Amino acid sequence: MNDFPSTLIIGENYLPLLKSLGHESIQNPDLFIIDDNTGYKIENIRQINNFLQNLPYSHQNKIVLIKNIENLEIVAQNALLKNLEEPGNNNYFVLTTNNLSKILTTIISRCHLINQKNIDTNKLIFPKLLNETEIKDIKSALQISSTIEKNNIKETLLNELTHLQQELIKNQSEKLSNKIKTLLKSLDYIDSNLDPRLALDYYLLKSEN
Repeated sequence: MNDFPSTLIIGENYLPLLKSLGHESIQNPDLFIIDDNTGYKIENIRQINNFLQNLPYSHQNKIVLIKNIENLEIVAQNALLKNLEEPGNNNYFVLTTNNLSKILTTIISRCHLINQKNIDTNKLIFPKLLNETEIKDIKSALQISSTIEKNNIKETLLNELTHLQQELIKNQSEKLSNKIKTLLKSLDYIDSNLDPRLALDYYLLKSEN
């Protein structure tokens, strides 16, 4: 049984997760799907509440599957947050995406991430996470910042987030947890229209404290 009530899959293969939750078929009354066929409007999100209010019909749990969640309107993404925070007993959310940069950071932070795509660890901002070296001063942190093009900053931070969350699952660490919190704050700044460069600098400088 999956221990995470909300899971975001970076990729498209959601079937193994559904099966682990006891749903062998995607055509059953205990599975609510939002995809290209239903549309990605806020009205679709409002229908989730009605779906979750009822007890499961033929399974131990109910699942909301949102394919390509990046297609949800921003107002619909915001409306989804409360469901992700309080899904209710035996309710699960399974989300898929191929574009993390179009998803609100507040949604990402509420989900367990499963990355089905390979991450090039050589391109991570902090290879020191693998060898425990440290950034020594502000100058070296800003040098790292200057190597990343401004229009790639959010994607880079999201890539970093995916890696850190996967590492945290394997190795529970307060230091790693604090890095993730700092990174999520940086992404929140970007979502609030702060200059991405400043958000990146915040992560680089604060994550070592």
